[in-house]
Amino acid sequence: MNSPENEMSQTQVSNTDNASVSTSRPTRRDVINKIAALMSKNLSSGELAELRRISPEEPFTPALWKVLMSCVPESWTSGADRDEKERRWAALLMGMALSGGLHTPSKPFGEALAEAGWSELRFVRLMRAKDKKLFGELRRVAGYLAAKSQEANWADMADLLLDQHGDFAEKHRRRLARYYYRKLYTLEQQS
Repeated sequence: MNSPENEMSQTQVSNTDNASVSTSRPTRRDVINKIAALMSKNLSSGELAELRRISPEEPFTPALWKVLMSCVPESWTSGADRDEKERRWAALLMGMALSGGLHTPSKPFGEALAEAGWSELRFVRLMRAKDKKLFGELRRVAGYLAAKSQEANWADMADLLLDQHGDFAEKHRRRLARYYYRKLYTLEQQS
């Protein structure tokens, strides 16, 4: 089952006047693209440094709030588990900031990891990680991709981080693995 944030934008019909009213709900991928654009064009080097220093224990910085308020629909961070949702968004923004503008929607994250040379052992550890362990893995992945100047679709990492449990999470992990191992196999065949 897809998460509500991951559904496609929809057109709704108004029952009051029978006129068609287009209301566009952004997808998670839309929001990640918007965040990437904001980071590359509108955040200062100081704000990006704040985001890079985020930790799971103390994730809240002025730059985090600027990005959340500018890009992420409030309904995605509201509810009884608001603090945890905000921590997960903070971890994602930390990873995106560490990777320094290398978000590319056309490059699946699993494929990017294989191209960059991320080991199978590390990949398995990333796929198994949840909660605080996933935050630590995310920091390592982002630093590694940045060091390799490897572009990747950070919306894939958002899916992994924001939906860690349930059917959608498991389907997403399998999708990441498919891309990773397909690319790894291709690279091995070329050697």
